[in-house]
Amino acid sequence: MARLKKIKNYFFENLDVSVIPSPAQRIKNFKVKRITPLIIFLLLAITITSLSLLYKHYYEEYHLVTAKLEELRGVRAENTRLKNELYQLAQDTEALQQTLSQLQEYNREIKVMIDKEEDEGQKGNEEFTLELRTYLGTDTVYPAGLPIGGGDINYAYHFSWQMIERARENIDQVRSELPLQEEELSSLESSVKEYNALKAATPSIWPLADDGSAYISSNFGWRKDPFTGKQTIHEGLDIGTWYNTPVLATADGEVTFVGRNGSYGLMVTIEHGFGFETRYAHLNKAAVKKGQKVSRGDIIAYSGNSGRSSGPHLHYEVRKNNIPQNPREYIGR
Repeated sequence: MARLKKIKNYFFENLDVSVIPSPAQRIKNFKVKRITPLIIFLLLAITITSLSLLYKHYYEEYHLVTAKLEELRGVRAENTRLKNELYQLAQDTEALQQTLSQLQEYNREIKVMIDKEEDEGQKGNEEFTLELRTYLGTDTVYPAGLPIGGGDINYAYHFSWQMIERARENIDQVRSELPLQEEELSSLESSVKEYNALKAATPSIWPLADDGSAYISSNFGWRKDPFTGKQTIHEGLDIGTWYNTPVLATADGEVTFVGRNGSYGLMVTIEHGFGFETRYAHLNKAAVKKGQKVSRGDIIAYSGNSGRSSGPHLHYEVRKNNIPQNPREYIGR
């Protein structure tokens, strides 16, 4: 206790301090306790230390904020690039979809040309769109490209560069294959048109508009001639029917002959294309003229008994490249 008291007395002991402002002025004397300078020094030290720590803290905060601002600028620049890329991707997707829509329409027209049902065409279009979705790697094929617009939204939250690159690669792949698809569809269209033209030119129906009473009285091939009794080749079918039964064109074509032709009597000849020609003979009267275009099922004449004939009937021939064919193969009877 005595020692503490001694220390206390030491620090709280008064010191005489004299201040001499100038030789002309009076000396100023005052008393200061010994502990006062120590307290002042400690306060200064604490103040300097606090200011140093505060400066360090704010310096670090400043650099942290600066780094965050730079990062934010980078994110905004990335978002801007991402928005531009998405916009371009939307444009490419819309252009691609327009091309695909044209191909779908092309595909539908070809299906119509080969007499497909409308619902099958619709199903084909749906499968076509589903294939596009699979190709692009997305569950949605937007009708007018990808959605864009709005404020500074972090687009990276919705789309990643990896997704964009994958979509871009898929779009480029589809685009690279489109010319081949168009070429194949064009080739298919040409084939279908040629097939339909061949189908239209191929005789395929019964050549009479009768009530069901007409019958085949003499077949194609070798037979006994009804006038000479000798074996001869019959180059067509004889179809027994009464006078003035309507005679029908069995395929589309152009009338190339109307008139009397020896033993054929009154005859009409139609050129159908692809080497097909049909002849209708022993007619009573014709209903068409040379050079006239006819369609399958059109009335071209009326049956009769003209020429070398033993009774009213229609002599019907089918020729291909001027070689007689068995008409039964074309009328299904």
